[in-house]
Amino acid sequence: MIIKSFLIEKDLSLADNYNLLLFYGENIGLKDEIKSKLKKKHSSFEQITFVQDEIIKNEKLLYEQINNVSMFNDSKLIIINEVSDKLFPKIEVLLEKLPNHILLILFAQNLEKKSKIRSYLEKDKKGGIVPCYQDNQRTLSEYVRDKLKDYSGISQNIINLLISNSGLDRKVLFSEIEKIKSLFQDKKINEEKILNLLNEENNLNFEDLRDSCLEGNAEKLNKNLGSISINSENIYLYLNSLNQRVQKLSMLIKQNEKDKNIAYALDNLKPKVFWKDKPVMLRQIKRWDYLKLEKVKDIILDTEINMKTKMNTHNPIILKNLLVRIFNIANSTS
Repeated sequence: MIIKSFLIEKDLSLADNYNLLLFYGENIGLKDEIKSKLKKKHSSFEQITFVQDEIIKNEKLLYEQINNVSMFNDSKLIIINEVSDKLFPKIEVLLEKLPNHILLILFAQNLEKKSKIRSYLEKDKKGGIVPCYQDNQRTLSEYVRDKLKDYSGISQNIINLLISNSGLDRKVLFSEIEKIKSLFQDKKINEEKILNLLNEENNLNFEDLRDSCLEGNAEKLNKNLGSISINSENIYLYLNSLNQRVQKLSMLIKQNEKDKNIAYALDNLKPKVFWKDKPVMLRQIKRWDYLKLEKVKDIILDTEINMKTKMNTHNPIILKNLLVRIFNIANSTS
């Protein structure tokens, strides 16, 4: 039987209709929250957690836990993580004779329509299946309002910025909301304080994006490009941050010509490089020479002029394209 995730979010008692439930989908944050709520709801139960591989390797393990009655507790909550169709034969048998005092909860990644376990539970009335699809702007907006419903001063502007900074990731958004609750214990939200906090974090995130680009690190760059939100209002701050690091690398090359030792040159650079940036710059400088950096300076300047003269509404996309161009130069041989 299919259960809508938003329904079970609002009313967890819907889970009481089944003693076997499967949660699947790409929304890790939603699955983690539901798992936490179910554990809390059934805190009086004996609770046991497995991963699927443990069950596959030991045929008797799951059945022993189901059939063994605890001396201290009549009810038992069994959670199995990382479930796939490999577990289907056992689930098919279990549904027929799962005792009422056992609550079996399964968590899986995304399951295709042809998945045996998904198809079976969608049709079976004894077991429940809950698709946990990725959130969108609307669902996350409702999520924020619900989490901060007891707080005054929450505005749509704050909600939009929270969602933007999270990259539509509920897990990240939950963490941001917890920070807000810690910051405003009187439950009166100050918009200026929140905006400063979020903008500061956004700038730190851009530094990760900038550094992965200049390091020529494809894996980190792809991950950051997909998860970091570029705020249009701060676009020139981002360009300035990028340009300053390129200038710093040029200065490091010139200093190295004097010192003949890159580590000494980094220590002698003025103004002094912050200690946390030193290992990052040492990784970056391996990708660059003076001529390549001069080329990048010209590209950054041209991009900034283009943004200012055309007042382009697609500036975040232009900036990301610029970072990809710089990444390609970093990995070029000339």
